[in-house]
Amino acid sequence: MISTLFKRWPACALLALATLNTPALANTTCAALHVPDGASVVFNGTLDDPLWQAATEYDQFWEYQPVDGQVAPVRTTVRVLYDAKAVYFGIRAYDPHPENIRAPLVRRDNVKTNQDFVAVYLDPIGAGKSALFVRVNPRGVIADGTYSADTDNADFSPDFEVDAKTAMLKDGYSAVIRIPFTELRFTDNATKSWQFQIMRSYPRDQSYLFLSVPLLQTATNMLALMTPLDQLKAAAPSNNLSVRPQFTLRADRDSVAGMPAQQSWHLDAGFDLKWQPNAAWVVDATFKPDFSQIELDVPQLTSNAQFALQLQEKRPFFLESSDILESPTLMNEQGGNGPKALYTRAITQPDWGLRATRRDDNTEATIMAANDTGGSQVLIPHAFTTDTVNQPESDVAFGRARMYLDNLSIGGLFTARNYAGGLGDNAVIGPDVVWRSAAGDRVRAQWLVSSTSALAGDDGLLHKGAAQGGSDLLVDWIRKTPDWEPSLTYQQVSDHFRDDTGFFGQSGYRQLTAQLVQRTRLGGDWSEIDPYVQVQQSVTTDDGSTVQRLFAPGVTLYGPHNTSIELEYHPAMAQRVAAGDQLHSFNQVVLDVQSNPAAWFPFLEAKTILGDQVDIDNDRVSPGVYTLIDARFRALDRLEIEPRFEQTVLRGPDGNTALRDTAVQLLTVLHFTGQDSARAILQRETTRRNAILVTDVAPSYYQSDSVSLTYAHRWSALKVWYLGATWSQNIDTGSSTTRDAEVFTKFQFEI
Repeated sequence: MISTLFKRWPACALLALATLNTPALANTTCAALHVPDGASVVFNGTLDDPLWQAATEYDQFWEYQPVDGQVAPVRTTVRVLYDAKAVYFGIRAYDPHPENIRAPLVRRDNVKTNQDFVAVYLDPIGAGKSALFVRVNPRGVIADGTYSADTDNADFSPDFEVDAKTAMLKDGYSAVIRIPFTELRFTDNATKSWQFQIMRSYPRDQSYLFLSVPLLQTATNMLALMTPLDQLKAAAPSNNLSVRPQFTLRADRDSVAGMPAQQSWHLDAGFDLKWQPNAAWVVDATFKPDFSQIELDVPQLTSNAQFALQLQEKRPFFLESSDILESPTLMNEQGGNGPKALYTRAITQPDWGLRATRRDDNTEATIMAANDTGGSQVLIPHAFTTDTVNQPESDVAFGRARMYLDNLSIGGLFTARNYAGGLGDNAVIGPDVVWRSAAGDRVRAQWLVSSTSALAGDDGLLHKGAAQGGSDLLVDWIRKTPDWEPSLTYQQVSDHFRDDTGFFGQSGYRQLTAQLVQRTRLGGDWSEIDPYVQVQQSVTTDDGSTVQRLFAPGVTLYGPHNTSIELEYHPAMAQRVAAGDQLHSFNQVVLDVQSNPAAWFPFLEAKTILGDQVDIDNDRVSPGVYTLIDARFRALDRLEIEPRFEQTVLRGPDGNTALRDTAVQLLTVLHFTGQDSARAILQRETTRRNAILVTDVAPSYYQSDSVSLTYAHRWSALKVWYLGATWSQNIDTGSSTTRDAEVFTKFQFEI
């Protein structure tokens, strides 16, 4: 039955596409005013200067959330200027009750919808496929990044050399945002107008988002409707070169219980280089980059995870035009740990790297080569688990290209990794396509094939062997209408598929997922209720045995303070731990609540899973509870406090605790000024397992503690001085306790 569905569902999806159609929305235009030669833009956050007053005022804004399509209840205006080096957006946010404006000092990229802010989405290509975005709150704090229409994903990881100034006014606030042309990718002979979109966040008893276009929530992405920016004649950058040296001095102390401590001093120097021969091309290079002071990754529960978990990219060299790296495999419906065709965190510690990127009217491409000194793990995926082996040194290359044809994008990518010492290689290549309609449909497909001669040995190392081939196929469809949101996803990954420069924690399976959401507008403070049902079946590709089965009816309720309450029931979950083992059946209830309760309490997520869970190590069903509490507090205007608690508890047959897996993080940031801040991160991960049955794995205890203290002074996004210290320890049953301490100072700047 399942195999028949796998064969027939694409035809059913195409038939459904052919029967659905709705009209598109119209749009209006806005003009940019050129700053005369010899004049300069007054950059103080206000719009009082005659230059600003001479610019055309654009004031058409619509509500996007919680109810789309209505005229915005408060006024917002935008004016646009440009000179030889940059484009300027002047935004006026009127407010009948300015005393309620939420404008805290926060870290860069932490301007969220629980704060007032204005944002610019700017697409200099004019194709509506990608955009640079800049958010700024009334205190002048910036959040920036890139947005991709194909994946409907906003990536806050890139930091651009953009500026913003704000001014508090008696009837609201104003903001001026400067975006240099050197930060944008466009062509000298563009055939389309630049496009932009302004967003305004207005959090009160109800959380509102306003847009400068009448975009509906049924749109498949935020760039489906934008405003043309007429009369802008950008001066394309030519031979623009910047060198960004970085110097790090550190003192280390490493110790193993029972042995003398080892102390050392290190002075590390490296640099990043960025060269723009013209507006369309950019070349990035890095040599001896130092990634050691990157903010600690959020701890994850791993002791009862069946497959590998991934981490967010935070390293600047990999973030140039990061949206180009995205492909359909990124948006796996299982969430953030779904497969990725390109996963730059797989390049652990590059000794050097060289990358070239190009964008023009209809195409975009990037290609990179690097030497990776390794030191992490290589994922060896299987149908029921993810094995790992030590990652040796390797030469790495990848490329990604995309071509746009109206609502169709056609792309392809390749990855190649050759391991040092003749240990073999891994290569992946394949095309992808995304099609979107004005009626709210999106269809994506990707086909990848791999060849691998670097095979995992029983000794936990790679060894060269006869090359093994594999493939990955992903096809999905989603349709958004005012009342219904159906979707279908099919993915098939063969037994020997591997992508050592991507992220694939599972292979040898095929999976079909169907979901249907009904959207019901309520019209009050509780604005919407969405009942839904999701069905998912995953089976092995060799014998068709079930890996996982899910039937999940649920409902999500949206209300005041950006609150969402999601209740989901799993009446017949099924999961298998290993080939030939028992298929476990069990029930669960999931409750997930998210809200922005108040200005002093801007975010809360509380999630719990009640019911049975599979104890992976013991291959049995155990009663259990999963708990997640993630919060943000602003007791003082300059102090951020972010506690996070995550825990899984499984019970044994006698009712006692068989497994307790806990991850805790406390992050605090004290802002002295907009440029000076002190950050403290405390983390603890613990796993305690007790033997309940004689067949259980041996009792064990693991504890990992980390403390990071960092003071930072920022002149700009690229000129920063750090002073800090870190300390960590690991305690593991059967192993010696290890402790590491480090004091460091780091300076990075731009020439």
